[in-house]
Amino acid sequence: MHLKEWASRRVHGEVNVIETLREGEGDAQVSRRTGVPIAAVHGVRTFYGLLHDEGTRTCTGTACSFARGWRPSPGAEVRCVGRCYQAPCELTAGDHPIPATSLVPEPVVFRGVLGEPSDPQSAYELPAHDQILALIEASGLRGRGGAAYPTAAKWRAAAITPSATRYVVANGDEGDPGSFVDRLLLERDPHAVLAGMNACAAAIGATHGIVYIRGEYPRAIEIMRRAIDEARLIPGFDVVVHVGAGSYVCGEETALLRGIEGLRAEPSPKPPYPAERGLHGRPTVVQNVETLSIIPWVLRTGRRPDTKAFSLSGALATPCAAEASFGTPLRTLLDVAGGGMLSGRRFKMALVGGPMGTVIPAHELDTPLTFHAMPGMGHGGIVALDDSVSARTLAEHLFGFAAAESCGNCTPCRAGTAQLSRTTDEAALVRLLDTLEVGSLCGFGAGVPRPIRDLLRHFPDEMFGERAP
Repeated sequence: MHLKEWASRRVHGEVNVIETLREGEGDAQVSRRTGVPIAAVHGVRTFYGLLHDEGTRTCTGTACSFARGWRPSPGAEVRCVGRCYQAPCELTAGDHPIPATSLVPEPVVFRGVLGEPSDPQSAYELPAHDQILALIEASGLRGRGGAAYPTAAKWRAAAITPSATRYVVANGDEGDPGSFVDRLLLERDPHAVLAGMNACAAAIGATHGIVYIRGEYPRAIEIMRRAIDEARLIPGFDVVVHVGAGSYVCGEETALLRGIEGLRAEPSPKPPYPAERGLHGRPTVVQNVETLSIIPWVLRTGRRPDTKAFSLSGALATPCAAEASFGTPLRTLLDVAGGGMLSGRRFKMALVGGPMGTVIPAHELDTPLTFHAMPGMGHGGIVALDDSVSARTLAEHLFGFAAAESCGNCTPCRAGTAQLSRTTDEAALVRLLDTLEVGSLCGFGAGVPRPIRDLLRHFPDEMFGERAP
């Protein structure tokens, strides 16, 4: 039996391979308890970074790497701990509150973070269940995790797929280096996220909800569990927290669902989409945390949400989480919310949207922040880099990330990302990028080439030396 089929037959709440491994049991004992072959158990253990007790872990995310001068970390690593605003940092070191601001007078995403205190239970008030989907559709809300897929379309697909059981999953696997908006919302406005899940459950007839939170976010996990105990959910809808075990690719929705099932987080081909056949083979709506947090505001106001939350870090005077209107120029966001560059630093480029995002050089700073004008905007993480960082150094950083975080499920990505750093000829690199883009199974491998192509276009001499006249 294929492991995916095995997992789909498991009843909600049964023994989970990942959870059993967390308890410190050996592979053989876990295999006996779960019925999973011992080789597969070992595969799960070695896949996830946080299933190994390695003590202090140095963050090697983009902001932290360049804050410490781009040198190899002395010990165990973690790709990002979601504290880019206080770079450089370590997973087990002190954690400071996330600074937040808004460039709009009435925040939407950060209404519970920056607005007047209100009764969190009021967020759970719902219109008639048959009106919820219509209101979401009329608002034009699109997912804020990067794909910008219409939210109502996803919900409708899950609602019309025949099934006695449906799931709602909050995707809090915010693994993009340079992103910490979801962590802010999970810690400071958890009821907005739960209320969004509650509305989705009412609209599609879901019975189970799961808040997937990165294992690197212990405070968010604790706060969300308390919020679930306080939440006023619709009858028959139960929500639990699933703690991630340390894998960037879990941000991809099918990989995330495999992680919840206790397996290696390897993406699955689509179709079928999770809304049709997702967790345990049942219709599942997977929504980004920021998207869910907006739902109660949409249902209360009936308005169209035209703002987005961004994470600002790097060589900025005031790194922070900031909410701004779509269409705001990147320059305005960095200067007003980010306080401009640190004293004595000169802006060279910004990595927007993480390692699969886009590189914006100084002459394109007035690019508007929209999914259309900036296709690689992704989740909205922005790392500002000064002129001490060469294009080739940033490329090497991205190459290392891609090779380390590839799940290995498809050959183009597994073999291609491993070859990136060894490719010293531009034509060969372009061919390799083409292969990754066309041949990879999921958005990870297909997205790796985007920022590298940007670097080749904007800084060709820095990537492969001076070109012949």
